[in-house]
Amino acid sequence: MIITIEKKLLYYNIKKSFYFALLTLMLVACGQSKEQKAETLIKESLKKYLYKPETYKPVDTKVDSAFAPYDDPAFFEALAKLESINSEYEDLNEEAKREKSAMAIWSGPYQSLFGKEEYQQAKEKYDDANAKMEKLISQRKKLSDKIETILKAERRFIGYKAIHNYRADNNAGNTLIGNTIFFFDESFKEVTYYMDVEDYNQVQEAIGEYKEQIEEIKK
Repeated sequence: MIITIEKKLLYYNIKKSFYFALLTLMLVACGQSKEQKAETLIKESLKKYLYKPETYKPVDTKVDSAFAPYDDPAFFEALAKLESINSEYEDLNEEAKREKSAMAIWSGPYQSLFGKEEYQQAKEKYDDANAKMEKLISQRKKLSDKIETILKAERRFIGYKAIHNYRADNNAGNTLIGNTIFFFDESFKEVTYYMDVEDYNQVQEAIGEYKEQIEEIKK
């Protein structure tokens, strides 16, 4: 097939325009500050969760480097899991105490048929609670060892984080102030995790307390 000079020129112009547009986008992206890159990703992320995304207005963004383990979302999840296990253990422990008291009430040499049934039910619940507690103790030990290992690891750069303040309306039409910390990959390609700044501060306090406990045990 013969390609005319006109077609060759057309292909050349299209190809040149494509590369020029691509180069322009690359220059724009490279020219953006970290704050601008963060705000672009944050806006896209918040659009999915805000009741009225059209009312979103950024106020302030402060970007900083993120380091493991203290800024690692996987570490946050491990701590949250440990807290959940501890909470479940406490609930089961209280249940075991109640059932043990019930067993004491319904035990004795003069048990009626009704008393025997109540005692047996209480004992079954007591044994079940203790069995679950034993499993939780094992899970807690493994998770505690994992967290201790993470805390011993060297500080490692994992990307960036940004504390972002913004305004947006809720479903009632009231304007609220958001104060959220967002985490990004090293290239600012995506938001990897986000949480309220207040929750983040509580997590950091928990990490500090947990580290102190580990150091105290070693003494």
